[in-house]
Amino acid sequence: MATTKDSTTITPMTLTEAREEVKKCEQEIQSIKVALRGIGSVNSSEQNSLEIEFTKVEGLPETSKPSLKLQLSSPIEERDLTVNGEKASFSGVETSLAMLSIAFDATNTGTGVDAVSNGRSKSPIEVAPFCVLNDPKQPKDEYVTEVVVEIVNANDSSGDTSGGDSGAAVAAETDASAKEDTDGKEQKAAAEVEVETTAAEPPVVCTVTLRLTYKPSPKDQQEELCELLNKTSQSKAIALGVLRKLTIERTKSGAASEDSSSSNTALATKSSVKPGFLNKGGAGGSAKEEDDKSFLAGVKKWYQRVTNPDSIVMKTAFVAIVTKDLWIFFGAVGLMHYQGNVLSLPPPV
Repeated sequence: MATTKDSTTITPMTLTEAREEVKKCEQEIQSIKVALRGIGSVNSSEQNSLEIEFTKVEGLPETSKPSLKLQLSSPIEERDLTVNGEKASFSGVETSLAMLSIAFDATNTGTGVDAVSNGRSKSPIEVAPFCVLNDPKQPKDEYVTEVVVEIVNANDSSGDTSGGDSGAAVAAETDASAKEDTDGKEQKAAAEVEVETTAAEPPVVCTVTLRLTYKPSPKDQQEELCELLNKTSQSKAIALGVLRKLTIERTKSGAASEDSSSSNTALATKSSVKPGFLNKGGAGGSAKEEDDKSFLAGVKKWYQRVTNPDSIVMKTAFVAIVTKDLWIFFGAVGLMHYQGNVLSLPPPV
């Protein structure tokens, strides 16, 4: 039994399972190639789109009507949103690199909510997880996902690590540099990690719900198919390696068992006496019969060798029969040329 190793798990496989895995990967590769041929040439003017809708806010009075400012990193664009308002649309989004930041504004609500007058998302939102094609071979027209974003106060000093923790950071760095001669760089790295973890996170003041609608382009489908093709090819290569290894091991073990079984069979079938030693004719009669059989076998073998269609005798006879007229002609010509006087008639008397 061997194992296949990928980026996540190590799965043991038998010879049959390895064959099935190779067959499965080959079928998957063929289906991916068919899908790629179905896409054809990708038109660069066809771009994907990402639509974002602000659907709900929680943690604020019902009369409040906050607005959001969306900032996308790739491409670098900004859009404004209100609750249940128009959708913000982005085209040509680099889904693998784009990050979405949200700025929260509640100054024009008239509700007296000053604590969140200038809010922001707790952390930038990665767009890639919401732009995944579940089945690249048969993608949907659009993928809809709802995301809940935590909003914190942009003026909250507890989230600023350069303020109250600066003294602790300096002290930690000084302590780490003092121990550098004895403990090396590992002590300094540990001190820096400890300082980063001591920073307090700002409290969440409200949450907003966004509905993301992703419409992939043929280029996105092609990239997903190419990535899936690479992964499947790697899986096939791993399965082929396992199958080759298991086949070699099985061949070696089979040859060893065959050698041992053949030696055991030879020892078991080898007889210490000749068969027929108790026959009525005795050993002399058996020897005579064997001599007769060997003589007859030799005659029969010689006869078959002579009468065989591929033998030299039969080939010579065939050539002589086919070319007999030529031999007669050339013989007569030679006789008249060298012994023509024998054929001459006597003079008349």
